Amino acid sequence: MKRCSVVNHPFVKAVAGFSVPLFLALNFPAAFLVILAGILSYAIALLGVVHTYRRRYRIVGRPELALQLAAKTFSNLKENCNRTVTRGWERRQSRKSFQRERKARLRRYRRERNRRKRQQEERCSRSRGRPSVLLQAAFHVYAPPRTTRASALADREY
Repeated sequence: MKRCSVVNHPFVKAVAGFSVPLFLALNFPAAFLVILAGILSYAIALLGVVHTYRRRYRIVGRPELALQLAAKTFSNLKENCNRTVTRGWERRQSRKSFQRERKARLRRYRRERNRRKRQQEERCSRSRGRPSVLLQAAFHVYAPPRTTRASALADREY
């Protein structure tokens, strides 16, 4: 019997590999969590074995050293997790400050652009004697005529 060559495709292997855990996670969450805890404890045990091998078997037969190794493994794991969390927090803070700076630059740019438009409009209206409707339409800016406090009070008297 000939095997289909599609089975050797990495995508098919990945889907097949994820199908069982996904089925367990969706249908039997408790069983999935038990399997996940087993996998994690197995990984931690492997780390302990590797560390023991690196220390040239000095731990074998000494329970206090084994406990010390387990404590050191967990502290290293905690330290790495804390470092990861700290880096993520710093990245988030830098993104937030970058966004604030970007919004501030945009506000300054818009303020300066509107100031230049008003100045250009004032120059144009002084030269013609009236505000340019085309200029207002071109820049999409509506700026009500500026009134001083004295002129506003004079208007109220009438």
